[in-house]
Amino acid sequence: MYPKIGHVSLHKSLIFAVSQDIAAKRGCRAAALKTGRSCHMYEDFGTILNRGFKTWVRNLNICIPYVLNFFINLILFVFFFVLIGALLYVSGSMNVVDPAVLTNEEIYSMIWDGFKNNIPVSVALVLAFFLLSMILQAFFTAGAIGMAKKASETGDTVFSDMFRSGWKNSFRLFLTSLLLALMVLAGIVFIVPGALTIGDLNSLVHNPGLPVKGMGVLGAGVMLWTVYLLVISILFSLAPYALVIDELDPLDALKAGYGFFMSNKLDVFFLWTFSVGLAFVNGFIGELLGSEILLVSIITYFVPMIILQPFTAVLWTRLYLLGEERKLYNPDDLLSGPDGL
Repeated sequence: MYPKIGHVSLHKSLIFAVSQDIAAKRGCRAAALKTGRSCHMYEDFGTILNRGFKTWVRNLNICIPYVLNFFINLILFVFFFVLIGALLYVSGSMNVVDPAVLTNEEIYSMIWDGFKNNIPVSVALVLAFFLLSMILQAFFTAGAIGMAKKASETGDTVFSDMFRSGWKNSFRLFLTSLLLALMVLAGIVFIVPGALTIGDLNSLVHNPGLPVKGMGVLGAGVMLWTVYLLVISILFSLAPYALVIDELDPLDALKAGYGFFMSNKLDVFFLWTFSVGLAFVNGFIGELLGSEILLVSIITYFVPMIILQPFTAVLWTRLYLLGEERKLYNPDDLLSGPDGL
């Protein structure tokens, strides 16, 4: 008499699937707020360090961009120093009959006079030097991140990956660096009240031990600015990696870096602390062994660009790729034989 009603399983219905997905997302958000880690982060911090280290050991050529950046900027600095020194020297020595008989004080005074007579040219040269240096650094940094990305995804990277990633991302990374520099400079507002309270600094320069009104306010402002710099450094530490890996615009890269931090606070903070700690240990060892020893100074100076910077670049890259649910190679699988031995 009545039509037969078929059996419908709620576990296979669309409503049940949607409700399960919503519940999973809510649970994911709650877990992320509680633990400071995204639910997509399927490697813990120790695993990131372990596999990142093995990836770096397998691809030691990631240090090439940092080494090239150092030597090219060194050549650029020497060229700039010689150029501006010659300009100021020639400009200030027009009325000198024999420059060879001048004392050091007279030479410095002459160069200063040359600077005052060529302020627009000198400022233009200084700005050109810093901008060109920033562009070069952006190119090699983007190249190093591109190499770290390729190594993390495939297990290997080659020198051409540096040029490919550098050409594609250097200008956008340069603009991002400018935005971050402006954000850092904005922190100068913290020291303005102290500077206004002190007023004329001539008395402090001539008598450093003389109590000056407002020094406490200025010291507090400097401390606040330092804290502000640390916060900016942590919040946007992933911005360059987001820009290069996902080929984002500068503003989108800053948003992505900030969003990644908000979803993975502990991992970002631990890795930032680890990176700063490595640099601190390297500097401490250099001071402990003696900065007067030339060989020790050279080693501690080159360790960051040959070891620390490439290694931490691989770690930051791996962390970001994991958070974005990218498929990565497991270095343990790459190093094992066909039978997994």
